[in-house]
Formats: sequence, C-alpha cells, structure tokens
Amino acid sequence: MHTPFRIIALLLLLFGSVAASAQPEQPAPAWSALSADEQRVLDPVHAQWEQLPPGAQQRLQRGARRYPHMNPEQRAKFDERLRKWNKATPEQLAKMREHYAQFQSLPAEQRERLRAQFQRFRSLPPEQRAALREKFQQMSAEERHAFLAGAGAQQRADAMREFAQSVPLEQRAPTRQMLRSLTADQRRAFGRNWRALAPEQRDAYRQRIVQMTPEQRAAELTPR
Repeated sequence: MHTPFRIIALLLLLFGSVAASAQPEQPAPAWSALSADEQRVLDPVHAQWEQLPPGAQQRLQRGARRYPHMNPEQRAKFDERLRKWNKATPEQLAKMREHYAQFQSLPAEQRERLRAQFQRFRSLPPEQRAALREKFQQMSAEERHAFLAGAGAQQRADAMREFAQSVPLEQRAPTRQMLRSLTADQRRAFGRNWRALAPEQRDAYRQRIVQMTPEQRAAELTPR
C-alpha cells in the first residue's frame, strides 16, 4: 500500500497530467454528453474516452471548448496531447485511473499541495523534467524506495520549518511545550488542521491550542 507521499511522488514524476487535471467535485463527462463540436475535436480519443481518468476527461473537454480560439501553436500542443492519450495502452489507462482514485482519496490539503508541487515541476525546463522522469524510471525498486523516503522526510522538514517561522519569538517556548505534550497522532492532527487554515487564521488556531488544558487538547486533536 502506498503512503500518501509515495502516491504524490509517483503522480508528480510519472502521471503528472493526471495530477494536474484532477478537479474534485466535477462529474466526468460521458462521450454522449459532449457537444458535436467537442466530439469533433476529441475524435482521436473517442475509442479511449471511457477508459480515461475523469480528470483527464475534464481537462480535454475544457481544451476542446477553447480549441476554436487557440493559435496554431496551441492547437499543435493540444493535438499532440490527444495523440499521446490515443497511444496509451489499456494497462496504462487502468493504472492512471487507479492513481487518479488514490489522488482523490487524499485529504484536500494534500491534493492542493500536490497541484502546487506539480506546477513547480512544470515550471522546470523541458530537459530537466525529462531527465527527472528518466532517472526515476531507471531506478531499482530499492532506489525508488530510498528516493521517496527521502522526499517524504524533506517534505516533513519543510512543513516544520514553515510552522516554526510562523511562530513569534516570544511564543515559541510555550508552543514547543505544547507540541511535546501531544502524542504523535495528535501532532499530525494539529499539523493537518493548521495547514488547512488560511494563513491569517493559523496563529489564532495555534494560540487557542496552546491555551487549552491537556484534556481539552486531547479532545480537540484525537480522531473520532
């Protein structure tokens, strides 16, 4: 069973189009529900349509709607995307649907972090993106495990650094004392709740938890 970060890393490096196009709470469009113009643009993937991940269907439909207004370069890129989906094997499409379902099962905050990470990945020069994918695909199972474990540790360290920097200097001692009093599960719950809040709400939430009694904190942060 993949841990959440392993799913994220695999999606980023191998199935980025699924992660980028995954839009929650939007129904996947059936082929019969597409307009005649959309069907004409998307005809190269007609045979594969029902096997495509829902997020890919949504993204392709949006592209088909914009297609008449695209310039020649944009149309060429979109047509190339259709050709890639057309060449995908049933096994590849099944794996992508599986990863899409795993992506949607993640908490909302993790999905948003994934989208942000993927956008940073896409901002890299094409040759760097290709090199990262190739390097990952050439790794042995043991090397991939070590890579993902290290990436997960880095993500946790980045999250802790972000939190520490957000705490005013004079409030760091009581905050550290509060964190030390929590169980591992409670610390994870606190972190999830803190990250899910808007930046302007986080400090008030942290102070509220610090000011609670141990019993109140346990009730607040223990999963029900």
